[in-house]
Amino acid sequence: MLFDTIEIIMLSVLVFCLTAQLLFYWVVLAKPYYYLLSVAKNKISIPSYQPPVSVIVCIKNNYCDLDTLLPPILEQDYPEFEVIVVTDGLSDENENTLLQLKRQYENLYATHIPKDTKNVSRKKLGLTLGIKAAKYEILLFTEADGKIKSENWISSMARHFRDKTIVLGFSAMEKRKGIASKFRAYDYFFSNLKMISLALFKNPYAGNGRNLAYAKNHFTEQRGFVKHRILQQGEDDLFINEIASWKNTTVELSAKSVVIASINNHYDWKKWKTDRAITSAFYKSGPCALWRSEIFVRCCFWIGFIACILLGYPYSQTFDFLAPGIALFCFFVRVFSQLYVINRTASGLHLEKIYLILPFFDLFHAFVNIYFYIYGLFKRKENYTYKYEK
Repeated sequence: MLFDTIEIIMLSVLVFCLTAQLLFYWVVLAKPYYYLLSVAKNKISIPSYQPPVSVIVCIKNNYCDLDTLLPPILEQDYPEFEVIVVTDGLSDENENTLLQLKRQYENLYATHIPKDTKNVSRKKLGLTLGIKAAKYEILLFTEADGKIKSENWISSMARHFRDKTIVLGFSAMEKRKGIASKFRAYDYFFSNLKMISLALFKNPYAGNGRNLAYAKNHFTEQRGFVKHRILQQGEDDLFINEIASWKNTTVELSAKSVVIASINNHYDWKKWKTDRAITSAFYKSGPCALWRSEIFVRCCFWIGFIACILLGYPYSQTFDFLAPGIALFCFFVRVFSQLYVINRTASGLHLEKIYLILPFFDLFHAFVNIYFYIYGLFKRKENYTYKYEK
């Protein structure tokens, strides 16, 4: 008999999961690469529009290097824009730096969050203050740990507002030495890739506050962040989840518009993962179902692959090459698909590629997401802006 019953079952599981994963990579996750390719071939026309823009950034002292953060924003090649900085407890040194920058740049404005504010998300309050202070209709957001790569960042994000009122930008994490750092960068890249992919499929469900723009009227119509005011998080992803649709949302995908996140340490990355795990419970059901099913299929693929390799050793101890050979073929087809889609997209955005370590990251990534999903369930109440009293 060529295959026994167990081998047939495991090979069937493996092939089914491979097919699902190939569809996921070549159809869904490859969408940004196809978009970049179409732009390069002039099949997609990029609009040319330069409306006045208000750039808003909230700054806490422990996440703040004003000399690094602000000049790349203030020196953008753009005709009319302002930069509004909302501070939260800056040191005397940073206050002096901010005053010097205000003297140097006429379009820099600053406000601050009151120290005695309680029972409210300070981040959401800071953004609200910045938005109310903005004199322009187009609002562009980044964060204190974001690094602007190009002097054309504003022009790249703002040019879409002739036809749309929400623009989702891409953010990547800076890579440092060490396997842990490379994994965190891969995880962050993968998360942003999923977000942009579904937006290109006309199903936007979240945004990244390090690279995000929308019209002020959305904020007014939603009465700010009132719908999720009990959570510390959600000023970017949950707000976009509420207002975004295929009619009003587009993406900006180019190397000039990428913002680099300087959060590549375990504490900041864990906080970001926890925040997303908490807010994801409030996302639209469709995207959540897709990503959770992808994790499930990925785990089943690895189980089927390992089982088929082990089934090559029957009780007679004579190695049977057929089942393991099919398993290895499926494995390499999947790895090639991952490497091609991820690296082609990264190359188009002028980001670092990933190579032989990818299969290990892929396996570990599934369990990390499961862990943070469970962890977020237990941490959700701790992230309320106030606690209910009996």
